[in-house]
Amino acid sequence: MFWNVAISQENKVVDWNSDINFIKDELPKNHYNLYMVKTEQDFLKGLDQIAKQQNQLSNFEVAIKLQQLIASLGDLHTSLALNSFLDPNKLLPLGLMWFSDGIWVQFTTKDNEAILGSKLLKINDFPIQQVVDSLSTLTTIDNQATVKKTIPKMIPVLQVLECFGFSSSDSVQLQLESNGEIINTIIHPEKTERNNLMRVIPDPIPLCYQNERAFFWQSIQKKENVYYIQYNKCYSRENPPPAFRGDVQQLPSFNEFSDTLINTISRNNFDKIIFDIRFNGGGNSALGTELIKRLSAVEKANKKGKLYVITGRETFSSAIINAMDFKKKTNAILVGEETSGKPNHLGEIKFLKLPSSGVSLAYSTNYFKTTENNLKSIVPDQIIEQSFADFKEGRDPVYEWIVKQ
Repeated sequence: MFWNVAISQENKVVDWNSDINFIKDELPKNHYNLYMVKTEQDFLKGLDQIAKQQNQLSNFEVAIKLQQLIASLGDLHTSLALNSFLDPNKLLPLGLMWFSDGIWVQFTTKDNEAILGSKLLKINDFPIQQVVDSLSTLTTIDNQATVKKTIPKMIPVLQVLECFGFSSSDSVQLQLESNGEIINTIIHPEKTERNNLMRVIPDPIPLCYQNERAFFWQSIQKKENVYYIQYNKCYSRENPPPAFRGDVQQLPSFNEFSDTLINTISRNNFDKIIFDIRFNGGGNSALGTELIKRLSAVEKANKKGKLYVITGRETFSSAIINAMDFKKKTNAILVGEETSGKPNHLGEIKFLKLPSSGVSLAYSTNYFKTTENNLKSIVPDQIIEQSFADFKEGRDPVYEWIVKQ
């Protein structure tokens, strides 16, 4: 949504009436169907209320209220890019991850090393669940996976905490739990840079984290006789990302990758074939759809108990379409966490630029229907979540469960 920090424009004079009128006119006109959840009257009334309040609000607060209204329309792909209003000097040095047993500090700075690997309980005496509930209004909540994916990225943004009344100064008191003991500490905004970053690193590093930045990769795990395939981005040389400006020939070829997979599976007798899309946030679904079609035709692979697909909270957009491809076209068993998007969803985004603030507004231009049921998520056949202890000690409970079957 907006958590890549740019230079703050908080002091910029913005004609919010112009921007609000632009949203009022252009978003319904360009969006595939803006009123699938709320009515036009709800939308217009919300914009009018923000217009009336604008003089009592900062630029960031106006933008936040606009984002809340847009989020309430029920489309995860439609949102404001609010990064231009974020102040890089008002970010708390907290890298948070949501595990099965709560929200934990996965990285911070050297000055705050004592809280590394601790569980977050309260912020300025507000229970963390209260903070989560309030911040959840900033995004369309299709399911709990959406909350787990997005909220840990919002909590360290001090401006957001201030907007919701959880903070009123540059110092924030945190209550945490570490090794069964309660810790109360004061934390201040601080830039996290390579030379002052402290991080909880799994030991050993599980297979799933070893190459998660790659578009896609594969590995034969000889010890378990498992063929592991990780598909992290629905982009490739054949279908580069829309904003890519480099040499597309430097991108990996998905066609070559697909050929390698099919040939490797055909030549070997693996006990298990694992297709991991738990970190895949989408792109172009056609790539995966064609591979899954080819895979479904390989009889030795397309068997119940042989083929497994790992999903998670980051599985979104086109990756959800590919997860549904597996459910429809193969005998794959889905394992892991539910996906953060719905099987039937809006997508294929384009952008509008607000005339005064310059904020980018993403909107959906298409509707993807993959099932007759209006499901809120793809729930795997076997739900397995990772605890903080699993992460810290280098265990991937999803992979381990599959190997044991």
